[in-house]
Amino acid sequence: MSGLPVRKNDEVVADIVGIGHNGEGVGRYQGFTLFIPGALPGEKALARVVKLKKQFGYGKLLEVVEASPDRVAPPCSIYSQCGGCQLQHLDYEAQLRVKRQLVVDNLERIGKLSVMGGAGRNAEDDPSAHASDAAGGEAAERGSEGGLPERDAHIAVPERGAHIEAPERNAHNEALKQDKDKPASDAHKEPPVSDAHEEIPETDVHKNLPERNAHMAAAGSAEPAANGRQSAPGVHVHPTIGMADPWRYRNKAQVPIGEQEGGLVGGFYAQGSHRIIDMAECMIQHEQNDQVVAKVKHIAEELGIRAYDEQTGRGLLRHVVAKYGFATGEIMIVLITNGANIPKRDELIGLLRRDVPGVVSICQNINTDKTNVIFGPETRVLWGSETIRDAIGNVQFLISARSFYQVNPVQTEILYNKALEYAQLTGEETVIDAYCGIGTISLFLAKRAKEVYGVEIVEDAIADARRNAELNDIRNVTFQTGPAEEVIPAWREQGIQPDVIVVDPPRKGCDEALLDTILAMRPARVVYVSCNPSTLARDLRVLEDGGYRTVEVQPVDMFPHTVHVECVIGICRDDT
Repeated sequence: MSGLPVRKNDEVVADIVGIGHNGEGVGRYQGFTLFIPGALPGEKALARVVKLKKQFGYGKLLEVVEASPDRVAPPCSIYSQCGGCQLQHLDYEAQLRVKRQLVVDNLERIGKLSVMGGAGRNAEDDPSAHASDAAGGEAAERGSEGGLPERDAHIAVPERGAHIEAPERNAHNEALKQDKDKPASDAHKEPPVSDAHEEIPETDVHKNLPERNAHMAAAGSAEPAANGRQSAPGVHVHPTIGMADPWRYRNKAQVPIGEQEGGLVGGFYAQGSHRIIDMAECMIQHEQNDQVVAKVKHIAEELGIRAYDEQTGRGLLRHVVAKYGFATGEIMIVLITNGANIPKRDELIGLLRRDVPGVVSICQNINTDKTNVIFGPETRVLWGSETIRDAIGNVQFLISARSFYQVNPVQTEILYNKALEYAQLTGEETVIDAYCGIGTISLFLAKRAKEVYGVEIVEDAIADARRNAELNDIRNVTFQTGPAEEVIPAWREQGIQPDVIVVDPPRKGCDEALLDTILAMRPARVVYVSCNPSTLARDLRVLEDGGYRTVEVQPVDMFPHTVHVECVIGICRDDT
């Protein structure tokens, strides 16, 4: 392309100024933006240009010329192959700072919000922001499997500041990906391995929104905003809450099974293929899940059970799903099979019961479709209970083979307690929980509120929510199936007026009709639980222009060593 400072296959030294949506380094070379996987902020990186667009390009890391003091050697032996983690080569405290900054950048650039102590920059000032948005459009066209042209491995650091060679990262961890068959309302809860540079969806309600005249200083005077209201001094974005031990935090594993050299393998897919890379352990999975996968592979191989071959459609065992209750120690094993008949079924069950201490449920899910969707329509209990039990704080949950449940229960309790804090419940409030799922947040709220109403579009999730309410003997909660933007207005016609509305949407953010509904019902407070800072910022802009103010944001590290971050946001009506 003419007019660009680089050409394809050029080798350039770029200054790394930030981290992108995929965890890749955002590099600048002569004012041009290059996304360079494996590079870290503050580094100078030698990279080969592998792909060019008008506003940005992609580079393959060849050498770290000047290393960041926050660079560390990843402890995982397969980090160079697996795409499940993107930030193991970044010191954990630095990861927490990066995640807060990702939130701040989106609030300022997309939401046009003033952040206390923020960078004070916007898209007009930041060419890399334009590049990231443009890259999002391309990623959307490629689809979620496209990824970057090449992904680079972790970089071993023998000495701080030494020149470091970067082998090619050539694999993509399918095992940690979100279920593609998960209900849309829950799809965000377990983020995909790698988010492409996202294009933020815009609908009519999100377009042509008035902007504030200027960012306010952190403690500056309140100046008139674009809509004539008085602006608050700025949004308080707290430091990210991390984990004391950011390893072995996941309570669920789902692993594809295949055959290589006559034996069963299970792990993750190499990028750009469905060739399975065998995995003995995953350092962000609970040890029990690793053991379950290993035992199933060993026992199935002993019994002559063949793995499914997606090329031929033959073979039986497609995936192994392991679920572990952190609070109870209970284990569920789900075998995803290409057909109903399991040879030597009773022997298989007996060996799993013998070799997996703590197992209380062995299930079979049948999926005979030629698809990359993990679960099929039918689930059977082969032995034991239909569910396992777990608890978050003092709320218990029953988890079935298909139930969505947060994968990091330790941080989930922190997340939900912060949501409770921002809701400011005294016991007299009526609360609506949109996107309520299986009722996890609703049941937390019900212990402090007068009445809670939860709405969810997925019927099975509402059935789970009602069952969990009964399990906890919580009677001041009502669950209803349907779109929130239809159910909530119907509740309003019945005289239900919420004091607080809680939203916990999927990665695409809130439906525009739901935002309209919130603005029409005008609760005193809104609590937004977000898994995507980009769509969060877009939705906050809508609420701000509709008479609400964003008070504070608490990032929570639900997925250490990945680029993903969740937030809880406290939002108040202007006249409160």
